[in-house]
Amino acid sequence: MMRPTLTLSLLAVTLTFTAGAHAQLSEAATHGKATFDSKCALCHNADSTDKKIGPGLKGLYAHGVLADGTTKVTDATVTERIENGKVPMPPFKDQLKPEEIKELVEYLKTL
Repeated sequence: MMRPTLTLSLLAVTLTFTAGAHAQLSEAATHGKATFDSKCALCHNADSTDKKIGPGLKGLYAHGVLADGTTKVTDATVTERIENGKVPMPPFKDQLKPEEIKELVEYLKTL
């Protein structure tokens, strides 16, 4: 039989790990995730760096550069890429409202 102290310690570690693995998204990032799922997930992985049609986006902001290897990842450069695209990615400025793009950028920061 486990001692109560050990059981509580294991429970605390499990809850901490679970909370970190499923951190709650902000309202903006939650809306951005919905946009990603409907507009971006066809071509991009959110949970991997593996290429689908376009590059996997997990860790995009942590990586520091876009898939071209030279463009620094900033809110401005990510927004520009979403708005204007870059072959083979189409532009989305006519499909998404500015607020949707801003929310999508907030979601991409969480990957």
